[in-house]
Amino acid sequence: MPEYLTLAVGAPAHGGHCVARPVDDPSGRVVFVRHALPGETVRAVMTEKNAKLWRADAVEILTPSPDRVRPVWEEAGPGGVGGGELSHVALPAQRTWKRWVLADCLRRIGGGEVVEAVAALPGATGSAVPIEPMPGDAAAEADPDPRVRARAGTGTRTRVSLTVTDGGEAGMHGFRSGTVLPVRGLPLAVRSIQDLGLTERALWRKHFRPGMRVNAVAPSEGDPLVLLEDPDDPSRTTTVLTGSGRSTGRRRVGEVVNASGLGLGLLRYSVHADGFWQAHRQAPAVLVDRVVRAALAEEPTASGTRPGDAPLDPARTGGIRVLELYSGAGLFTLPLVALTGAVHSLEGDTRAVGDARRTLHDYADAELAAGRVTPEAVSRLGHFTAGDAATGRNADVVVLDPPRRGAGRGIIQAVAALTPRRVVMVACDPAALARDLGAFLKAGYRPVAMSALDMFPHTHHFETIAVLERS
Repeated sequence: MPEYLTLAVGAPAHGGHCVARPVDDPSGRVVFVRHALPGETVRAVMTEKNAKLWRADAVEILTPSPDRVRPVWEEAGPGGVGGGELSHVALPAQRTWKRWVLADCLRRIGGGEVVEAVAALPGATGSAVPIEPMPGDAAAEADPDPRVRARAGTGTRTRVSLTVTDGGEAGMHGFRSGTVLPVRGLPLAVRSIQDLGLTERALWRKHFRPGMRVNAVAPSEGDPLVLLEDPDDPSRTTTVLTGSGRSTGRRRVGEVVNASGLGLGLLRYSVHADGFWQAHRQAPAVLVDRVVRAALAEEPTASGTRPGDAPLDPARTGGIRVLELYSGAGLFTLPLVALTGAVHSLEGDTRAVGDARRTLHDYADAELAAGRVTPEAVSRLGHFTAGDAATGRNADVVVLDPPRRGAGRGIIQAVAALTPRRVVMVACDPAALARDLGAFLKAGYRPVAMSALDMFPHTHHFETIAVLERS
């Protein structure tokens, strides 16, 4: 039998939950409740209960928050699929939620020294920086048409992953569950993916097999593709289909990034269709602008190109030595080497390195290494020789975009041992960011600029850019 509790909902917690307690026992057991908002009173059904933690889903809102809105994706609600857990929250309140989570992680995991350093940064409010909307989402929120405002934050994802249910329908996993639930719509996907009709058209059902992985890709150049991975196929061959369901030999897609603010115009990339690429349609351009300007501008900034800012001058940036870690398919590598002529990059995914090499084939001075990011590799690649090792010098700038777990103390100590004048770190997890900032502080670096981007509206995820310099 389901167990129900009436809960008083408190502050957000990392992971898309709020901290709640029973209304009849305000100092009682903490329950991590989803689909609720701070200040609400809810009736919730228990979804997980063990000695360490209790989890629940709010199924009835007894006292609603003024920030509650009609969910833009009902199927991601209580008992539904993961991936849209904040769609019941107004977008400005989502960003407040994420700022609270960032501040809490910096305080609880980073500690007092990290909080003090971040609080002193330009633009910080309290112990965190604001979470900024992506440009298109901000424009939609400000649109005079209420229908456009209601759809703000939707239609942004250029990559969508589905799994076929036992009944042969397109679906997604339930939250923290191995069960695949059918879905009827994909409101977070860009229009070209929605128009494929993966969740409703009979065209696709004939291709689907239970357990099959379905990836839809909408590149900035060319038509969308649908990739099918059948777990029962011993060869693990990926079938690639056009938007009309026909087989195609196309395995790569072209991506174009506008880097005009940096003075580089349009940047062109060639990547595997099923390789990693930033999913928000505006994320590649926004991240390139902010990260590259953060790395190479004379004054530290994490805000990107502002009105009145001049493009970066290759006459000044030429010769700056950049070490890039966790470089992926070369999103940052291309503009960095175009402006400096001296980049060493390291990435563990050999296919992504192959994509980067294809994109940067005209840049002989870019050293694109494949392999694990280890302290030894950082020390080796961080040294730039000039004729021989004795006349070389270490990296002037280090750019790192580690996976969700963060870089870790060993990598940070190896970076600090190179004594770069500046470090630019991109973090997709606030807890890992807090740990890594603490490690950098101990290694003699302090944050000098920081910004956070709401690159994943209607979910609890966001991206942070931290710029550090030697103390």
